[in-house]
Amino acid sequence: MQSIKFLQPVEQKLLRLLLRDSSRTISELGDELGKGRNWVARRVKKLVKQRILRAYITVFDPVKVYAESSTILLLKSNPREQDISRSLLQMPELKSLDGISGEHSLLGLFRFRQAGAFSDFLDRIDTIVAKSKAKTYNLVQVLSTYKTHGFKLNVDDTPTTPLTAKEWDLLNVIHRQRPTERHPSSLSQREIGQKMSSKISQPSVSKTISDLIDKGVIIGQSIDLDFSYVGEPIKFFLQIKPLPGRIGETAEYVSNMKKVWDLHRTGEEYCLFATVRTASVDEYNSFLRALYQNEDVLDTKSQISLEEWFVPGATVPTS
Repeated sequence: MQSIKFLQPVEQKLLRLLLRDSSRTISELGDELGKGRNWVARRVKKLVKQRILRAYITVFDPVKVYAESSTILLLKSNPREQDISRSLLQMPELKSLDGISGEHSLLGLFRFRQAGAFSDFLDRIDTIVAKSKAKTYNLVQVLSTYKTHGFKLNVDDTPTTPLTAKEWDLLNVIHRQRPTERHPSSLSQREIGQKMSSKISQPSVSKTISDLIDKGVIIGQSIDLDFSYVGEPIKFFLQIKPLPGRIGETAEYVSNMKKVWDLHRTGEEYCLFATVRTASVDEYNSFLRALYQNEDVLDTKSQISLEEWFVPGATVPTS
């Protein structure tokens, strides 16, 4: 759990613009902020240097990329067992990792593409958990995702179109790009083509990205950052028990709430699992009061994130 860290209001606005759409050009950002191109370029470089802006990310529909093979891991350990979190951070399927309050002390979200990968994942988790004193963990299977990184998804039964090898290759390049002080911007389409295992031209990159957007695979461009710099240092994991028969309607209501960044459906009794970010615990209490105005919400459980790890960069599994 962090406290609010301060930037100039215009710098906070820059980060929020990048959160919503990091594909904007420097000129477009400057027009939105009332600043020149040089000012925007200098501020982005500063935010990268200070490790506030940690990565440029392409937001995918996990159903279309991972065929719904997403799992939430709840694991018991203690602060002295730092090798446990280090081992989890090295797993390529890991998407997020938090230290949490309550019965379990670590919560991780993992994603896979095929069943064989999940079996291998279980073997590796068993090996990691064997090193802990508690030696206990729980896996919660994600059935569908309604919202990810602040972007709402269309949850329907439309058949998923298989992706080509070129599309998988491109996804691996663009899904998480770590900027440097020397190269603080996201990759250009020419650079993306050069980084692919089978190099392709800029026009081919542009067409492939356009096709992935049309298929609903790519749903947005954003950034990974320290949320305390945009006034939302408090992160809660919220489990919701909806009225039977009203799960879809409840999920729609919750996904429209501004403070909800991620929302999944699981097979548990409290079947909606949300990530909520707020400025304070008081603001979270206000959020819960607003949530309970919906009579389809029967009960909730909350866990606060005590520590949020930066996941350096998983790969998109291609087989």
